[in-house]
Amino acid sequence: MRPLILIFLLLFAGCTSYQNPGLDPSVNQGERFAKDRKECTDRAKKATGSAPGNQLRFLKTYEQEQKEYTRENRAYESCMSGRGWIKK
Repeated sequence: MRPLILIFLLLFAGCTSYQNPGLDPSVNQGERFAKDRKECTDRAKKATGSAPGNQLRFLKTYEQEQKEYTRENRAYESCMSGRGWIKK
């Protein structure tokens, strides 16, 4: 649960927002963003091994968990930028 909360805090803290200037104006940006956000969040969790199914989580130190969260956030941002979303 903590990784999910951390991701949402990092994404929605301050004035962070995503915009996709390459989208066709007829496409609903809100729906597309929600779809891309879900797919990128799932992909980032799988890529970093931080999915809830990981039973060895309790063996990690605080520093290891923070590195994992950082890798997960970078994977998420990379996925979003690959889909054309720009962080503003």
